[in-house]
Amino acid sequence: MARSRTAPVWLHGAPIGAITSTPRRGTTLRFTYDADVLDRYPLNVPLLSCSMPTGARTMNARAFFAGLLPEGDHRRALASRALVLDTDVFALLLAYGQDVAGAVVVGDAVADRPRATADPYSASALDDEVAALADKARPLAVHDDSELSIAGLQDKMLLVALEDGGWARPVHGYPSTHILKVDDRAHRGLVVAEHTCLQIASAAQLPAAKSQLAAFGELDALIVTRFDREVGDAALPRRIHQEDSCQALGIDLGPSAGRAKYERHGGPRLREVADLLDAWGDRESRYELLDQVVFTVLIGNGDAHGKNVSFLHRAADEIALAPLYDTVPTALWPALRTWAAMSVGGAIELPQIDLADIIREATTWGLSESFARARAVATTERVRQACLTVDRPDAPIAEATAQLVSSNCEKLLTAAPD
Repeated sequence: MARSRTAPVWLHGAPIGAITSTPRRGTTLRFTYDADVLDRYPLNVPLLSCSMPTGARTMNARAFFAGLLPEGDHRRALASRALVLDTDVFALLLAYGQDVAGAVVVGDAVADRPRATADPYSASALDDEVAALADKARPLAVHDDSELSIAGLQDKMLLVALEDGGWARPVHGYPSTHILKVDDRAHRGLVVAEHTCLQIASAAQLPAAKSQLAAFGELDALIVTRFDREVGDAALPRRIHQEDSCQALGIDLGPSAGRAKYERHGGPRLREVADLLDAWGDRESRYELLDQVVFTVLIGNGDAHGKNVSFLHRAADEIALAPLYDTVPTALWPALRTWAAMSVGGAIELPQIDLADIIREATTWGLSESFARARAVATTERVRQACLTVDRPDAPIAEATAQLVSSNCEKLLTAAPD
């Protein structure tokens, strides 16, 4: 009989429970809250995840914890380095679960491990690291002393910002502060386009991740400030808890080889995201979701799937919509998908989605038609103005991005229903 394995789970530096796994075909992963946690928090609140509210029962935890790991080749590379199966979520989290999305730590707490540190890069060393990342020679820039993980498929790595403006490598679970994404060689300019969209969003007063462009040798990269980290006077950057909508809805991507992050393959629907915000968010949460839907349509982003819509956990019983991130205008690359990762009012072809579809979608969340129309039009107007005034990189793809968004704004407003 296979032997069960157990590891502690920490949240905000305090133990909250344990995961247990029994290795077998279709490896299970269960989570149980500690008894003292149930004494300190009300029952049925999303302390760790909306899919695992507080309670005495043992819960299926695979969707949430597997969601902390990368997908595809990146997961296989981490598994090979750790000498474990890429389906063994428990073993992967023991090896790499010290610095993951949100405020979770799996295994020994970082606070109890003085080896956690930030190892500064020289300029040449960082150039070499990014080159190895782009060449897929070192996926996620993981070394033997790295105990980190980041979800997704894109070539990226974690960094720590230093006070002198330099960058460091997080070692033994030191909290990273930034994510570096190297440009896609098959779709040149992708990082510039994403950065441009983030700048437009910010200029339009939409909450969005902060970003900057950088060059490393001949490679372009986007460096994004993590919205789930806060740098202050403490010895370590503070972790802020968050989860994506697949985790929050208990959707395990494993059986579908990652496709279940898309609605057409069983992934989250906007109505389900809105329902979670209605249950655990404040009044503004669904309004902000409407803003994000409008912006996704305006930039032609067919990759706004369940892993790219996230929640911040403000308290044990309160969530909020996370800022916009991964804002890629996929419409600029004909080879990329043209359908929406989440349907909008029943419509799935991004170029055909109009204001009526957006309003129809919002009414299924409980918003009135008049409010949804006014909010969507106001957001579109701000985005249109932002396209005219925002500072953007001196690159053809940046201008093409702004023109695409501006054109979509005009189209949406022209076709607005009375």
